[in-house]
Amino acid sequence: MHRMKKILFIKMSVLIAIMAITLGGCKKVFEVLPEDKLDINNAYKNVADADAAVIGIYGKFQNLAKQYVLLNEVRADLLDVTNNADPYLKQLNTHSVTGDNPYADPRPFYEVILNCNDVLKNFNIMNEKHLMSVDDYQKRYSDILTLRCFLYLQLGIQYGSVPYVTDALSSVDDLKNESLFPKLNLDALLDKLIADMKQMPYISSYSYPTGSSLSITTDGSNTQRMFINKYYMLGELQLWKGNYLEAAKNYKNVMETEATNTNTNSMFNTFHVNYNDGTYGNGVSYTDGGTNYGGLHSESALSYSITYGFKSMFCLSNTAANWNHEWIWAMPYNPGFNPTNPFIELFANTGAGKYMLKPAQTAIDAWASNPQGNGIPYDARGKLSYTTVNGQPVVMKYIYNYDPLVPLTRNGMWYLWRGAGLHLHYAEAANRDGKGKLAWALLNTGIANTFADATLASSTNTAAYLASMITPYEEPYRFNAQYIASNTAYRGPYHKNAGVRGRSGVVAINTSYQTDMTGLESKLIDEGSLELAFEGNRWADLVRVARRRNDPSFLAERVYQKLLKDGNSEASTVRAKLMNIENWYLPFKWK
Repeated sequence: MHRMKKILFIKMSVLIAIMAITLGGCKKVFEVLPEDKLDINNAYKNVADADAAVIGIYGKFQNLAKQYVLLNEVRADLLDVTNNADPYLKQLNTHSVTGDNPYADPRPFYEVILNCNDVLKNFNIMNEKHLMSVDDYQKRYSDILTLRCFLYLQLGIQYGSVPYVTDALSSVDDLKNESLFPKLNLDALLDKLIADMKQMPYISSYSYPTGSSLSITTDGSNTQRMFINKYYMLGELQLWKGNYLEAAKNYKNVMETEATNTNTNSMFNTFHVNYNDGTYGNGVSYTDGGTNYGGLHSESALSYSITYGFKSMFCLSNTAANWNHEWIWAMPYNPGFNPTNPFIELFANTGAGKYMLKPAQTAIDAWASNPQGNGIPYDARGKLSYTTVNGQPVVMKYIYNYDPLVPLTRNGMWYLWRGAGLHLHYAEAANRDGKGKLAWALLNTGIANTFADATLASSTNTAAYLASMITPYEEPYRFNAQYIASNTAYRGPYHKNAGVRGRSGVVAINTSYQTDMTGLESKLIDEGSLELAFEGNRWADLVRVARRRNDPSFLAERVYQKLLKDGNSEASTVRAKLMNIENWYLPFKWK
């Protein structure tokens, strides 16, 4: 059966529900001949058909959510298995994966890659035949190519060396011939992917800007952030390759996504990691008045709001302002469509949950050891990332919207990229490019609090004071955080930036790290464990830094501590194994 027969009929949660309602041209795609009678020669005739192909690709991609999170979190240091976990999950946890482990199967990734290749080939044909506009072609082609790069980067991170193919093969089995498709190591793969992205005909933060047939809002959902962000992806590739200036340029482009928006709420808040202002904010907040930055709070006043503050990021719909200020890429699940949300089964211990995974003690201890500036001796992001249910620690980020009394209604989201991760990765690049003070600012207290000259605060020389709130660097390291409360004309785009730790009121690390490149880099990775725990970033972060330093202990020690604190008898064996870089990678075995 031709691959596109499968693609065009894959259902994508929410997207297809939305598209079927709003895209008149899609009706024929989803209501034509049965799959076994599809005439493939009529599959690519106009932009509606191209849209259906894009939707199909993303539907297929969403099936990878479970495998993606498991490989990137269970193998790392923040997520542990429970007694309910199956033997294959336990293998991931102890880095003892066997060839028959379904979670280590590369085939699902390559199935989507070959789907991408087929779509890209047919988009080229459509372009040559003028079956859609040049603009429509460029946006759709670039979107699918970027998604393919994401898949290949994941394969490189997990397997080390993988076959790289851009041909529209008829079957994944064709790749078994290594003489035709030799494996590339991660460095060579990065070169290929960077070259691929540099030849894209279209690059923007939004794959499909407002007005595109694939960017719509209806029935409480918006599609714009469901598609991959090209600048972020290119930033990731450059960061992995060690091209730090180029990485910073691309990450900064993501931060500037709404720079020209005349709506100042969007311009000031989108991807800027700002302090909570009473209306907008995604940091830890309290209900007893004041701010995170001054005065004492009662621990019992911690806000669990589902519309404002840290928890709300994992509760709001993708049409809410606070959600859009933080999330760069996330894909919702709709209980009426496949694929179904896999995270309920993995994390919940009520309803349809099987409680197979739990927060590791290392994660819990990390939150407990980071005090807030308001006098509370722990990082409250922990309380908002997991909770105790029926006496068991439960990861909540994926299941806040799940009601165990309605167990089959498994809505939720697959979270991929957000503003805090963007700032941490940008800071990682800036730090390696000699901008340690800027990296420190983005990690800790924000631009203005770090760079403003306090000696000029009460001066009559307002111009000099304002000038000190602009970072003293060229782009992509220039940030304008100017602010005077009495004059709204002096409000730079980053005047509300609070830093990742500062946004949630956590005490800043010592300023000596501004000139300690390696030490600050480690602190950035540590911060990822506090802010981004369980979101699918961790293994990649550990591997990237350990590779850069040629220091296996950076990764091995963290995994060892997880297993040790959770009482796993294999802890020492795993540490010794991970001291060999080759053992970081999964066995590449076709199922």
